[in-house]
Amino acid sequence: MRMKVNEREYWVEDEGEGEVLVLLHGFTGRTSTFDSITSRFENSYRFLKVDLPGHGKTGAIGVVTMERFCRDLKAMLDQLGLEKVSLLGYSLGGRTALSFAMLYPEYVIRLILESASPGLPTTEEQLSRQAKDKGLSEKLMEEGIESFVNLWESLPLFETQQFLPDDVAKTLREERLSQTAEGLSESLLGMGTGHQPSWWDQLPSLKCPVLLVTGEEDEKFQRINKDMAEHFSQAAHRVVKGAGHTVHLENPGIFAKIVDGFMIK
Repeated sequence: MRMKVNEREYWVEDEGEGEVLVLLHGFTGRTSTFDSITSRFENSYRFLKVDLPGHGKTGAIGVVTMERFCRDLKAMLDQLGLEKVSLLGYSLGGRTALSFAMLYPEYVIRLILESASPGLPTTEEQLSRQAKDKGLSEKLMEEGIESFVNLWESLPLFETQQFLPDDVAKTLREERLSQTAEGLSESLLGMGTGHQPSWWDQLPSLKCPVLLVTGEEDEKFQRINKDMAEHFSQAAHRVVKGAGHTVHLENPGIFAKIVDGFMIK
């Protein structure tokens, strides 16, 4: 369904019954990103999936900042009469879920972050990343989506995805190619890592239970999440053997089991 909030329109999927679990996909993803795990849970949940700004059926809706999207997500929950939810976010979706929890902690029961970060700690790093994302945005608009996806898939961060089953790899590439250059460009400029707030200093203030999930082969995010776990007041960090950045695709069975166990605590 389409939901209009604060003069913007989002694609939202609301399915199932039970505790509400909001699912937020990563950059170049869409609501179907988590299809590989939702059927594997032993317990029943009401899944609320949102196509983030610039992605999927939400598409290009202008440059939306992290804070503005979180305000829009709050408005969506209000429209649906949801006062308390749990959130699961992957990468960009994880940064978004964390930002929502920091801005609106009263709405959050539990927080699950897969291969995510709290942003960049210094202004220098933020400005450097903003310049990099601006360059990627321009490349997208000049060369088109296929050229960008080819570049994106070649990043060392996604090296372990070459071991995905053929059908999963095919679906993932189709998901990426289904995006638009304009939409992804807007996402980079609005919700890219360099543009979002840095939450490092405020992590200890978040009181809800937090689950951090990273892949064994993703050394960069393992380090970041190990540090994050020490900042939160109550957090668990699970490392999945043999997986890289996209744990939910590379080992969906284990990922679902870890999340399911955390949700029923």
